[in-house]
Amino acid sequence: MQEFPIDFVKQMEHLLKDESAIFFEALQTEPATSIRLNPFKKPLFNHSFTPVAWCTNAVYLKYRPSFVADPLFHAGTYYVQEASSMFLQTVFNQVKPKHTVKVLDLCAAPGGKSTLLLDCITDDDLLVANESIKKRVPILEENLLKWGRANVVVTNNDSQDFTKLTNFFDCIVVDAPCSGEGMFRKDKNAISEWSMAHTQFCAERQKRILENILPALKPGGFLIYSTCTFNTVENEENIAWLINKHAMQTVAINSFSGIEVVKKFEQTPLFAYRFYPHKVKGEGFFIACLQKRADDATNTIKNKTTPTKQKATIDVANWVSHSEQFVFTQHKDEIYAYPLNLNETINFLKTKLNIPTAGLHVGTKIKDSIHPSHALALSIYANKSVAYKDLNKEHALRYLRNETFALDADCLGICMVGYANFALGWVKIMPNRMNNYLPKNIRIIKDLPSLLSAETIG
Repeated sequence: MQEFPIDFVKQMEHLLKDESAIFFEALQTEPATSIRLNPFKKPLFNHSFTPVAWCTNAVYLKYRPSFVADPLFHAGTYYVQEASSMFLQTVFNQVKPKHTVKVLDLCAAPGGKSTLLLDCITDDDLLVANESIKKRVPILEENLLKWGRANVVVTNNDSQDFTKLTNFFDCIVVDAPCSGEGMFRKDKNAISEWSMAHTQFCAERQKRILENILPALKPGGFLIYSTCTFNTVENEENIAWLINKHAMQTVAINSFSGIEVVKKFEQTPLFAYRFYPHKVKGEGFFIACLQKRADDATNTIKNKTTPTKQKATIDVANWVSHSEQFVFTQHKDEIYAYPLNLNETINFLKTKLNIPTAGLHVGTKIKDSIHPSHALALSIYANKSVAYKDLNKEHALRYLRNETFALDADCLGICMVGYANFALGWVKIMPNRMNNYLPKNIRIIKDLPSLLSAETIG
């Protein structure tokens, strides 16, 4: 039986009253496992899944399989994500403007909400996925790379840096760093780190983040604020503060059974949505959507950039389907493709923010040749006419372990390899051997017999 801090117990008894006993019983049960399928890759599974009501393409699994042993997971055909947090899709789709949009996911790592937002926007829209903690940027980049879209820029900035972008974004998502009460069932460390003082510290940090980011939101634009915690200090009180101090207004969102709808906090009318593990099949979560006043118009930052010259691409355009829709640029030895309609905006953002990754990394120039990138293989834009070999599961796992193995030499040279017709990366096949081009930093460490014996959904 898990023990909880006495102040947390009192807090939840105050919040839930007669329901608190059922709530604490739910915290002793196993959490549900849910995934969100990539709509641009559409894997086929021989399983029946229960859908997540508030998120298209999201399902609950009957058990938690081994994801690391599933090549389809590494191919980016699905993302493992907590079900409650997927309510973001319902919120965003309800308020998304009909015109092209620029969206900021401010606290983006590891990438669940960013990949979800990519599912909701078109190739003409732009997503900026920001992570302020530098060591967390690589996992964000990896998950976005696997999702395969080119209309995304990864930034590594503090919230204060976005004050340079006045009235720039149509929508800003702030999944704020919080005390993590909603993850107690899944993360025992969160329990030991919890205190009332820490919740107050988190609330003040959240206000600083929100105050920093508001100037970057367009008049009439939407701020979606969420936490994975229960207390009102980090949730309703922050929403009331935004309403009363910054004259924002909350938006009523279409809800679902089990989700608690909050319509007032003390003297402040508002709309907010709470997820409790004894009421929904998911973890603790809080979310609210606020709209900035349409007349809150300071000077809007314009995209003032000098058009970049298209540099030599050495036929890499042949690797990209519909290459006419991209601008190809070269930085040192790296070649990138930016969506044509977003090229000016991406180059503008480069003058304002620290950008580790933008658009689609196509390849690397090595001496007199260019090696195609891992990002290109996993993207949805890779030209289907390139040489491709489908691997069985053992060979796919060997590839993901960065091993070399025998392959039929019927397509000598650079070749894309994959599993179940979903790309995993590149190899170079020669008459007597094969070079594995999987980036070493993402290789699987687990031993092959364990991987082959593990139960997967793919």
